[in-house]
Amino acid sequence: MASRNRTVIFRKYRDALKTVRAPTSSSPASTSSGGGRGNGPVIEMGALTVGLPPAWVDVSEEISANVQRARTRMAELAKAHGKALMPSFGDGKEDQHLIESLTQEITALIKRSEKKLQRLSAAGPSEDSNVRKNVQRSLATDLQNLSMELRKKQSTYLKRLRQQKEGQDGVDLEMNLNGSRSITEDEDLDNIVVESVNELAQIMKDLSVLVIDQGTIVDRIDHNIQTVATTVEEGLKQLQKADRTQKQGGMVMCATALIIMCFVMLVLLILKEIFL
Repeated sequence: MASRNRTVIFRKYRDALKTVRAPTSSSPASTSSGGGRGNGPVIEMGALTVGLPPAWVDVSEEISANVQRARTRMAELAKAHGKALMPSFGDGKEDQHLIESLTQEITALIKRSEKKLQRLSAAGPSEDSNVRKNVQRSLATDLQNLSMELRKKQSTYLKRLRQQKEGQDGVDLEMNLNGSRSITEDEDLDNIVVESVNELAQIMKDLSVLVIDQGTIVDRIDHNIQTVATTVEEGLKQLQKADRTQKQGGMVMCATALIIMCFVMLVLLILKEIFL
């Protein structure tokens, strides 16, 4: 059963409720002027004012829901592929129609999500632009992985289907265990699968810009982490060196103090013997 990830919008509502405050008597018009928190709308509930999350949160939720729905349909498509390639005595039209329907539905979901993601990336700067960009890059990565997975499944199915057709050349159609599907129907299915693969390739190309941007940021973070690690190691070496120096200096001072005390005691003993 498909599910929706409501974590982002839940956090937004929670943060909005934390900022709930009663309006002051000196500025009664401030709550009705639309000056809410962030870029989201404001809902007035009696003496309380609650800021709602911005519109891009709803767009990201729609994209996440489309991704989850597409993954569910992909599982059904994998089962349909396996069933269509199994030997059967039917004509296989039902399996073919199911594959066509699922392929078109999944491709439409991915294309719709990709358009929404482009609209999300076209939004102007705001107070939460960093959060929006992180969510955008995460969704772009999910969409690209989903497109790659679907493209791989479609290519594998198309390859096995063509191998099956080549193995059936010269065989009597009445003895064909895969049914009596016509050549035209097989060609139509091939065209649909090829068209889907081409569309997915274009979508992956469009999404690669955001994913490359995310990879650049990750590389920059890794570089900074390595730099910090190197600096920490150098600092640790300096601290260890200073600690050794401090310990050695204390020992030298103690030894010097003991020598001086011994010399003073020796002088005192000599003077005692002389005068006494």
